Amino acid sequence: MSDAQLQAHISDALSADIAVTPLPGFKMNLSANAGFRKIFFSVRCDCGTAALLSVEVSGEKTDREITAALPSLVGRLESQARSFKAMSCDAHTRMRLGPVARAGQ
Repeated sequence: MSDAQLQAHISDALSADIAVTPLPGFKMNLSANAGFRKIFFSVRCDCGTAALLSVEVSGEKTDREITAALPSLVGRLESQARSFKAMSCDAHTRMRLGPVARAGQ
């Protein structure tokens, strides 16, 4: 299963109330797990802050194993998105600005 197919399967399985956007072609290798494939998504708040979410799958997993794990992968992604959405816009601003946000307080 290609990364694009995996991303499509995950996107198709997401709940309709979760506004998660797939980021096809986005590549960032920050994984501590060598040999893992990362699939990226984003979620936005009305305040303009966006979060980068990802799903990691071992490169050794078969298509059958990935399909079997799909509900768990989708559930974790939805949990991350809901957690981000539940945060206040003030918290998003502090995340976005980091130490600069504290200096302005």
